[in-house]
Amino acid sequence: MEQNNYVTAVDIGTTKIAVVIGSVTPSGRILVEEQQCTFSRGVSRGLVVNVEDTADSIKDCLDKLYKKCGIRPSRVVVGIAGRHISSRQSSVKKIRPKPKELITESEVNDLKKDMYKIALNSSQQILHVIPQEYVIDGLPVVKAVGCPGNQLEGNYYIVVGDTSAIEKIEMSIARCGLTMDAIMLEPMASANAVLTDVEKEAGTVLLDIGGGTSDMLIYYKNIVRSAVVIPNGGQVITNDIRATCKISLQMAERIKCEHGACFSECCSKDIIIPYYKDTAEREQGNISQKILAEIIDERMEWIIDAVNYTIMESGFEKEISSIVLTGGGSQLANLPQLFKLRTGLDVRIGYPRVQIGSKPRHLNPIMATGIGLMMNGYKGSNKASIGIVDKIPFLRRWKEELSNMFNEKNDTHLLA
Repeated sequence: MEQNNYVTAVDIGTTKIAVVIGSVTPSGRILVEEQQCTFSRGVSRGLVVNVEDTADSIKDCLDKLYKKCGIRPSRVVVGIAGRHISSRQSSVKKIRPKPKELITESEVNDLKKDMYKIALNSSQQILHVIPQEYVIDGLPVVKAVGCPGNQLEGNYYIVVGDTSAIEKIEMSIARCGLTMDAIMLEPMASANAVLTDVEKEAGTVLLDIGGGTSDMLIYYKNIVRSAVVIPNGGQVITNDIRATCKISLQMAERIKCEHGACFSECCSKDIIIPYYKDTAEREQGNISQKILAEIIDERMEWIIDAVNYTIMESGFEKEISSIVLTGGGSQLANLPQLFKLRTGLDVRIGYPRVQIGSKPRHLNPIMATGIGLMMNGYKGSNKASIGIVDKIPFLRRWKEELSNMFNEKNDTHLLA
């Protein structure tokens, strides 16, 4: 069944597909009705490569969701990421015919619409036009509405994506019998779900560590100042573990998720992690906690260097006071401590903030993008609180579902 007051979000990631269904109460409170997650197929480093495989993964998610809550959506909000994302600064000026009249919201909106007319490469498409500041008769202002003036100028941050990448997402959605209502840069969605208004105002880096890429945003004075895709995520760590131990990708992923940690200096070479080298469970192997951490540290150091460089290049180095880590890759033990040591900034894990009844709860950061996309589906959602409608043990069930993803019949198991 389709309910018009529901919003459905689809997060198409390199390693997982997540679908979140939400509704809104008459008072404007957004409620998470249900969620589902499954392995992603047909996606590489955030890009849809095989449309049919990606569509099958989304269908699998939707079918499982339908069995849970009986909701069959027809329209969705979708996230986009990947190395094809780029950005630029641009501006536009207009001479006002009646300078003594106050600038209206309509005038500001028309200025922003003009940004969508700027010349782009034929293979590119504008995803977001983000106002940075306005200039009225040479005087910079944060808010132009309500001011008189002869000349109105708008400075904007433009986020651009590859048209082919967008079309492949749309094709995947269409093959599921769905209509794509909106598409949004995934780290901006994650920011909706995990950043506080204070953090956005004060100067904060959001780093969403996914499977194929790590997506970074810089917020200052409640405005997105920079958006960068770092072409490395948790999957490269998994590949390194697989190569070192000569094991399957599934086993390497499981070792990383269950035993992975950063800060090798704090890990012991005497703690041994056993595993099977083959699916028949005939040959055993092991790796020390310290060596595993050294593998992880090497890749994370590369990501941290990219974060530091991006902060320096952004021009907001002195304004940034904290980093918020989210996404599946943020769950590695000791990761905030490693980031704090290498950046000198305050670091925390960004959990999507929800409320079950009167009790606030945190969801797994892997759900940050899906929750943020769902929030973006509602007008004024940035002012709404999030809650869980049903009384089911949501967090426990979510943990069990993640565990089941690595416990299919043909999967390799760690030694007891």
